[in-house]
Amino acid sequence: MLTPLQDRPFFAGYRDEETPLGSYALLLGAYGTVLGGFLGWRHGRALPVRLTLRDALLLGVATHKLSRILARDFVTSPLRAPFVRYEGTRPAAEVSESPRGHGLRRAVGDLVSCTFCMGPWVAGALVCAHAVRPRETRLVASIFALTAVSDFLHRAYEWVGEGLKRTRRSARAMEVSEGPVVPGPSQDSRESWATMP
Repeated sequence: MLTPLQDRPFFAGYRDEETPLGSYALLLGAYGTVLGGFLGWRHGRALPVRLTLRDALLLGVATHKLSRILARDFVTSPLRAPFVRYEGTRPAAEVSESPRGHGLRRAVGDLVSCTFCMGPWVAGALVCAHAVRPRETRLVASIFALTAVSDFLHRAYEWVGEGLKRTRRSARAMEVSEGPVVPGPSQDSRESWATMP
């Protein structure tokens, strides 16, 4: 039987934790192996010298949105369900989940329920796809980038609407407590200045 990493002296700082260090190491190894395998497969073939600023922005926004879809969207729940426990809903129509199980199951649950953790995996996939099929990758990334922009506009619209509701409620509360607002002498003098020729 294998000794858990946290039981080894080098990793003793995690000895009292239930963190699956060995499973995390396995996931890191898988990521590195896939990325290294891709680079080995592309060895001798043309790779982009660098991403243009435009491509970096496009892929960055697409990575943000795709990471959130994979880690928090209701529609992708079947992909996460074997590794997480449903806890409820969050704002912006997202789900709240927590990792479950032990070992590799727990490590995968930590990965798939964390938008920040999903970022490097999604970014790696998009950059590798861009190296092989840049036009197609830009098209797919554009879909997710436009969705992210749309999300921010929806949130801005909701924020403005909530602000207007709060202002109206405050005005009504003030009117109830203090009576209707009647223009005072200073306001009348300002109006008279505004109407002077």
